[in-house]
This record gives sequence, C-alpha cells and structure tokens, in this order.
Amino acid sequence: MDLSTLLPGIPFTGRFHYSDAMVRSLGLVEAARAVVAVLPLPPDRELCLRQQARQRATRHSTRIEGNTLGSAEIGRAVIALDRTQTEMQQEVRNYWRALEWIEEQIEAERQPSEELIRELHSIILVHGMGRRRRRSDYRGAECPVVDSATRRIDYAPPSPKDVPDYVSDLVDWWRGERAASLPGPVRAGLLAHRFVSIHPFPDGNGRTARALATLELWRSGYEMRGFLSLEEHYTADLGAYYRHLQMGLPVDFYDGRHDPDHGQWLGFFLDTMGEAAETLRRQAVALYAPERQPPAPWETLHRVQQQLLTRLLMRGQALGAEAMTFSPGDIAEWFGVSANTAREWLERWREQGFAVPVNPDAKRVRLYGLEGRWTELLRQALAGAGFSTSLNTSETAR
Repeated sequence: MDLSTLLPGIPFTGRFHYSDAMVRSLGLVEAARAVVAVLPLPPDRELCLRQQARQRATRHSTRIEGNTLGSAEIGRAVIALDRTQTEMQQEVRNYWRALEWIEEQIEAERQPSEELIRELHSIILVHGMGRRRRRSDYRGAECPVVDSATRRIDYAPPSPKDVPDYVSDLVDWWRGERAASLPGPVRAGLLAHRFVSIHPFPDGNGRTARALATLELWRSGYEMRGFLSLEEHYTADLGAYYRHLQMGLPVDFYDGRHDPDHGQWLGFFLDTMGEAAETLRRQAVALYAPERQPPAPWETLHRVQQQLLTRLLMRGQALGAEAMTFSPGDIAEWFGVSANTAREWLERWREQGFAVPVNPDAKRVRLYGLEGRWTELLRQALAGAGFSTSLNTSETAR
C-alpha cells in the first residue's frame, strides 16, 4: 500500500512523553525567566545585551547552513547599504530582518497562520536589498536532503502534492487546544521539528524552523527581554543537533516520520534552552545594578524605533560613534519600506522628538541624528562595550 495516499488525512498530535530531564530543563528555564524579568539592569547594558543576543542568533543560525561570517562581519552586513553584498552577507541581513519582523508581528498580536509562515520565509530568502516582501510559494518538486560529502540521501520529505495539507494541519495544531495546553518551550520545539520535517520550501527550511521556534517562544512570553539565543548552543555540537533532529528514524517521511514520538528531539531542545537560560541568568546577575533602575526608556518607543537604536549601536561599533546618523534611504533599506514611508516615519519622529535633522536649516533634510537622550544612551552603550564615545552627528556614516 502506498502510505502517501493515506497519511495526509492523519492530523498532527505532537506525540511525546515527559521525562525527568525535560522537567528539570523546564524548571531551569522558568527560574531564569523569573530572575531576568525583574532584575534591574543599567539601560545601556540592557541595550547591549539585546543587540549581542540578536547578533549571536543571526550568526549561529546561518552558520548551521554553512555561513562562515564572524560577529564583526555580521554587524557590518546588517547595517550596510552596499548593493553588492555577497550571498553570505545577504543571508545574515535577511535573518536579522526576520527577527525584527517577528517582533513586529508579536506587537501586533498576529495569530498563527499559513500566511505568517510564508511571509517569514520570504524575508529569510529574499535576494537583493530593498526587495518588497511577498509570500513564498510551497515547493513544487521533490527536495531530498543530501549529505554533501557522501551524496547519500539523509532525508526524503513528503511529496510536493501533500505539502499544503501538512502545513495546514500544522497550523491547525498550532492554533488548537492541544498546543495551547503545553508549556511555551514544548510548543516551540514541536512546531520547529514538524515544520522542518514537512520541508515545505525548496530552501531555507532550517532557518525558518529556528525562526518559528523563536517566534513561538516570544509569543508565549519567553523572550527574556530579548537576551535569549539558542542557536549558539546548537553550533557548539552540530552533530548532536542533527542526530536529535533525525531521531534515528527512517529516511522516508512516510516510513515513520509522519507521526513519530518527539521525545528525543524535545529532550535535546529543552536541554539546550535550559542551558542557554541558565547562562543568561548568570550573565544578568553579574550585571545586576543594586540600586533600583527605572524602566528601560525605549519601552515607550514604537518597535521600529527600538530596532533603529540597535542598528545605530551596531553602526557605531563598526564605524565609530560619529557614524551613528541615518538618512531616509537608510530607513527604507533597513526596514524594507518605500522612500515615501521612510520620509513619513522621519517626519513623525521629528514631531515626537525622537529624531532631529543634522542640518535643520537645509531646504531638504538628508541626514538625521537621534534626540539628545537617545544619543546619550547609545554613547553609554558604546562606552560599556569598549568603543569610542565621541559623538558627532555632522558627518554621514557613508
């Protein structure tokens, strides 16, 4: 009997059983989350922690796919405006933007859907700077995962004709009561594994699966102030990462992978998250400011304004503090919006006192800096990270 003709009708349930190790890992995660949520930190150090976590997540998620760029190179790629970027630079730029996009969807309280998944993938795989987002199409051909050294097929995902049904079924599970009854980290781990097993797109499935796990963790309240990064723990032992994804199952999706017990993968996923959370807890405690700190000032800002702070901090690290200015073109390129939208944002930010023209007397403003208190925050963050803090907004970064 050809199982592929029957299996698409079997709904995904995410089978697993809790082990003692899983429960211990969940306990570590909850303990770290409780500490990180309330621990007073200096605002400049908090900004650095957020930026460094995102940089590590971008570096290591793309490294799993063979990208060899280092941290400094990734920082330069993210802030670059050069249209001649290499494929590796474009990959890290895309993944960074995908993490920003995830933040925006969570702020908008967007619910799980196929459109959400297809839009996320289209950002991760976009080619060329400034290209408008669109929804990715599911693959229309067989797409086996092949060992690069032996050319042996490591995994044969489901037939293209079954992909839409499997993705639809996964979204139904994601939105359903069964998933809602699970702890957020368990739900995120199951979501990522099932997605990568379906392998719905020709390329970029691994990065999209890891980004979906991040989306679900943040959506479930496990953002940990933006400090948490799991990907670097995967690359510490890539062999273990791939072994646990495979779970010792047959190569063919229809031969046991359609409804496996996910215990082996979940044990690894939760152990990795517990290790990352405990590392973060220790790091946060080391930075603890005994005096009561006021709420981080950027919490009053729109999400894109917060993202701009992070990009300008990276620009200062890469090019010097005097480079932390920005143009309408920068905003359009970084956030994938039109030139008109970029100018509208900047005009609104001027009215809000967030951005100020470098040359306010010019007929046409071509360069902006941040208002004084935001400039000071970035200066403190650069100083804390060991960079020059001489700020001069009279010169462009380019």
